[in-house]
Amino acid sequence: MAKDYYAILGVDRASTVQDIKRAYRRLAHKYHPDKTGGDEEKFKEVSAAYQVLSDEKKRAQYDRFGQTFEEGPSGFNPFGAAGSVNFEDLGNVGDIFEQFFGGRPRADRRRAGRDVGIDVTIPFADSAQDTTRTLSHRLQQTCSRCHGNGAQPGTPIKECSTCRGRGTITAAQRTVLGTFTTSRPCPTCGGEGKQAETKCSQCKGFGREMKDRTLEIEIPAGIADGQAIRLTGKGEAGQQGGPAGDLYVTVHVTPHRALQRDGSDVRSTVTIPFTDAALGTHLTVETLAGKEDLTIPAGTQPGAELTLPRLGFPELGNARRGDHRITVQVEIPRRLSRRQKQLLSEFKTAKRRGIFS
Repeated sequence: MAKDYYAILGVDRASTVQDIKRAYRRLAHKYHPDKTGGDEEKFKEVSAAYQVLSDEKKRAQYDRFGQTFEEGPSGFNPFGAAGSVNFEDLGNVGDIFEQFFGGRPRADRRRAGRDVGIDVTIPFADSAQDTTRTLSHRLQQTCSRCHGNGAQPGTPIKECSTCRGRGTITAAQRTVLGTFTTSRPCPTCGGEGKQAETKCSQCKGFGREMKDRTLEIEIPAGIADGQAIRLTGKGEAGQQGGPAGDLYVTVHVTPHRALQRDGSDVRSTVTIPFTDAALGTHLTVETLAGKEDLTIPAGTQPGAELTLPRLGFPELGNARRGDHRITVQVEIPRRLSRRQKQLLSEFKTAKRRGIFS
């Protein structure tokens, strides 16, 4: 029974390519086998689902037939009930023969390295400015001894004895349409057509090795909690000369005791006595830029919002900067002295008589 790739990624069939990419990055990071608590089988399952749903042609085939042609003919009869070929369903017949019966061998057997995800945590204030962090982690890298060719230095790389340098092995296969010659990658050399006479003693002929790596990561000003930075080609080394995968650095921002982020704006709260709200006052408040003076105008009402322009977060890829918005809370005393009560009573009486507007 074909697997439900949409369910594996946790997306619905109307999801966009970007939705699928986000779901894959989250799950790949969660299940990566190099992480503590990772799950290699889940990682492979998620990667397989992403390979299909991120490709427009494969996704269309999967949506229509419940699988892609790469998965083989199980569950789908391209010849119809009567054995006739439905060319509308098959699309490019040459491509279908290649998928069903082996077809033409691919010239390039290189495999890209896997993507890698790591996390970094920065303080709230640092997320408002360009900053750097030095991170260390382990991953598959090109072998430093054989430089990826899998051979012991100084020893030859010879023609594969199984496929005689072709990279593929062929066989005749009988089908309802006749006899076809099929090709598949050579199991001995993996499709390379050559093999090391003496395998590298350091990587055992794989061309890669697990090593520690230290990187300096540049984190742009304005990055938000949970956003990821993609470093192309900084993932695992590819196999058989394939390109390296990508590195995704997920940034976590620690909360601030007094400041909160609201888009590109910063929000905070100040509490003042009702007398300062009535008469006005000056305060020193904490901002991303340090201490700043704030003027409380006379007659400020509870819940009023004051703004310190351009003291918020910069927008990623934009010179515009948000504001710092401050909500004013007015403190009403719970207990008053006799003299305070007398003065407030006199004020109330005067206001009632219209002496104060």
